Amino acid sequence: MLLKDHNAPHIKARETNRTVMGDVIIALLPLYLMAFYFYGERAAMLGVISVVTCVAADILCILLRGQKINLRDFSSIVTGMMIPLLLPASIPYHIVIIGGLFAIVFVKQPFGGVGQNLFNPAAGAFALMAISWPDQVFLYPEPLMKLEVFGEAAVKLIEGPAHTLKLGGVPVINTLDMITGNFAGPMGATNILVLTTCLIYLIFRKTVSWQVPVSFLATAAVIAYAFPRIPTSGLSSVVLEMLSGSLMYGAVFMLTDPVTAPKRGLSKYFYGIIAAVVTMLFRRYGGYEQTVMFAILLMNAFAPVIDRVSEAILRILRRMNFEPKKRSKTRAPHRSKKSSAQV
Repeated sequence: MLLKDHNAPHIKARETNRTVMGDVIIALLPLYLMAFYFYGERAAMLGVISVVTCVAADILCILLRGQKINLRDFSSIVTGMMIPLLLPASIPYHIVIIGGLFAIVFVKQPFGGVGQNLFNPAAGAFALMAISWPDQVFLYPEPLMKLEVFGEAAVKLIEGPAHTLKLGGVPVINTLDMITGNFAGPMGATNILVLTTCLIYLIFRKTVSWQVPVSFLATAAVIAYAFPRIPTSGLSSVVLEMLSGSLMYGAVFMLTDPVTAPKRGLSKYFYGIIAAVVTMLFRRYGGYEQTVMFAILLMNAFAPVIDRVSEAILRILRRMNFEPKKRSKTRAPHRSKKSSAQV
């Protein structure tokens, strides 16, 4: 009999890398359609260049490690699609290429490749680009402006509402425009309506666990309401904080990454809550207007710890629940032989 050696865990399930990543790709496509509507062919070209870069880098690393290429692995395509959506449509192509190479070569492959990476590759790429090229990353073209497909985008670039919030001001933007993404910002992170639909789709498909995004968004909303960082009402603070920046995008596609997020049910609540607290602290005291990706990278490092802590808590609760039942059984009355004989 021939036995095949495979790494644990040995669990059979309907979900595979192909189905999970395929669902994420389907969920990302509407964001590219909206980006194409607002910014034209350049938005689509950014996606194509990023995907080609990530796939080529992934294949090269796999070959250098002497492994076989898995044609069913779509993870590098997902990473390539995620990166441009975090950026303005005017971003130079060479920055996207560098970001894609960094995501695969330095964030994903050094830990063993697909399913083994400690940090989210797209979040790592954004951190590098934000630190290295902040002027290109945090300046945006206005929607429906004509952008050249090749060469530098010769249009006026402006700050987004996240920058205004960072300075302590109140952005003057119609709420409907913020929901539909009709304002200057990352080309895939501004359309809250589409992002909400993507989240519902991924939860319905059981591709992501609802505990992480729901606990994250709910905690962020509570903090924004209780501690507004701008001179406005708590409700207005919640609307502006939730609809600006990449908070919703990070909650839908980055925090829910099954590789870098905790695996246990209780851990997912802790993960979402702590990530929201860190994100809001970074927004208030950090040096960048887009902070959710930095918070995600920090939380990725602590995901295994959160899993262990939650398991310890559950073990204590199970022990506390077991002890009363054990004592009740030992104290149960027993009929003596004499009384049994009398009966």
